Amino acid sequence: MSNRSKDGEEADGEALEGSTQALLALIPAATVVVDGDDEVVRSSPDAYRLGIVSNDEISNPKITEAIAQVRRSGGRRSFNLVTRTPTEFALDVAAESAESDNWDIDEAEDPGDATHVQAQAVSRRNWLKVTLGRIDRSLVVVLIDDVSDSVRFVRTRDAFMTNVSEQMLKPVQALEELAAQLKTTSHLEGDDPELLRSHLRSVSKDASSVQRYSAYLAHVLKDLLLLIRAQERIKPSRENVLDVAEQIRAVVQDEQNGADQAHVTLRWRCDQPLTIHGDGQQIRVALAKLVENAISYSPSGSTVSLVAQASKDGHYGIIRVVDHGRGISKADQDRIFERFYRADNQSEETAVGIGLGLAIVKHVALTHHGSVTVWSAPGEGSTFTLMLPLAQGPVAGQGGDNPSD
Repeated sequence: MSNRSKDGEEADGEALEGSTQALLALIPAATVVVDGDDEVVRSSPDAYRLGIVSNDEISNPKITEAIAQVRRSGGRRSFNLVTRTPTEFALDVAAESAESDNWDIDEAEDPGDATHVQAQAVSRRNWLKVTLGRIDRSLVVVLIDDVSDSVRFVRTRDAFMTNVSEQMLKPVQALEELAAQLKTTSHLEGDDPELLRSHLRSVSKDASSVQRYSAYLAHVLKDLLLLIRAQERIKPSRENVLDVAEQIRAVVQDEQNGADQAHVTLRWRCDQPLTIHGDGQQIRVALAKLVENAISYSPSGSTVSLVAQASKDGHYGIIRVVDHGRGISKADQDRIFERFYRADNQSEETAVGIGLGLAIVKHVALTHHGSVTVWSAPGEGSTFTLMLPLAQGPVAGQGGDNPSD
């Protein structure tokens, strides 16, 4: 808890009776005490993280209004409130929780790039139950019960069931159509040979659809398993130290064939040794998803670049995937990290996607105590930035670059 005081006056925090202070300390909910001048005299640290208090003042107008009403009329007020984690707490919160699909897009400074000052970053929403009451004529207490985990569980469960059910419809329908065609085939024996050939062509077409949807469903299940695996929080240890350059080099090698087929040049560079703690497979999957998207949305003859460097404060490794493709509209940027979200500007090449790639990237970033941002403009391309904490201490690692650079 923190206390504030005014010069020449007894601190309101000290004015609280000892029993009252002891009671507030025992309450599991976050608490804030506000004096008659609407200044915060006592606050739990969580009140700052939840976006309720900033600079020792109530920062939410709904709570400010409720405080005034309770002070005038007495009694108690309770209501539900949704806030957003302030930018300065975003990475700390990401280190504590990585289970949610409820990270909104928020404007945040990209710490490693002076040319892209503003980027779209994942920022956490908080679902709160707020209760206010008067302690005396001037002091008002605000109790904040964070029910975000429960809300996220229900929303994630419902979204998962709805989306997976929708993804299963087409494969099931294709199987039903194929079964019907095969059943009809048995009744055509001895009929017109041309009619039989035409029917067999229809059966072959339906079989191709089943094959295509089976591959699609296998893709869905594979990505869902990756998404589930990316829910486990990574704990730094000597055994999971990764060389960033090695991870990038492996991804570039795996994606080179796809880039060649799309006539896209794939380049990378990492000019300094960078090491992180993490799951190598998850990091490579996240980078591969970003590279595959960049290739798919880039025109023939263009270049996709991966650039790794340390952040200005030296605490984070910054990995950027840059393309010069069609770009992403502002409206789509607000939703691209959602599970199963697909933008409207799909081409024949990108229409086969299922909308889980960037959700996987997001969760990998969060479980590794980092973040992911996107800068994009229609017609100018996109830059996705993966920001991951660097391993502390002298751990061996080698930089590298693409010989074609």
